[in-house]
Amino acid sequence: MRTTFIALVAMALFWTTGARALAQDNQASTQKPATPATENERPKSAVDQMLEDAKKRGEVVLGTCLQDCEKSGDQISDDVEAGRVLELPKPAYPRIAVAAHASGEVQVQVLIDTDGTVIAASAINGHPLLQGASVRAARGARFSPTKYKGEPVKVTGVIAYQFIRQ
Repeated sequence: MRTTFIALVAMALFWTTGARALAQDNQASTQKPATPATENERPKSAVDQMLEDAKKRGEVVLGTCLQDCEKSGDQISDDVEAGRVLELPKPAYPRIAVAAHASGEVQVQVLIDTDGTVIAASAINGHPLLQGASVRAARGARFSPTKYKGEPVKVTGVIAYQFIRQ
């Protein structure tokens, strides 16, 4: 009886700790999101916060297509030298998502620094069980610097990841 009770307590602690770790793993940033102004407005992500801060400092931040740009029809002006994808890691398919039969597209908004590294990433849609893996993969992406009037600038865009159940 006592052994069963101890086993049940241990399992409850394991599940509680696991759920807490999963929730922390799925957070896009260690920063606490700002409180939304209304109930319908989503909290500010790490990317939103960094874009807002860059705007306050007067930095140029361009929005652009990051992948499959030939299909998108995005026009680049004569003043902009678009960066290119150097490394775009594929996300691992989380075991819990496989077990739950989760699939589909996850879109991750990223902010790319002047040197081409991703400095912030936040999932903007997709299955919740797939978002954490997508954000981790997006943080590992690298791009050649985008230049505006010859100077490297920060860029924001969206990376889409497809999860197809086999």
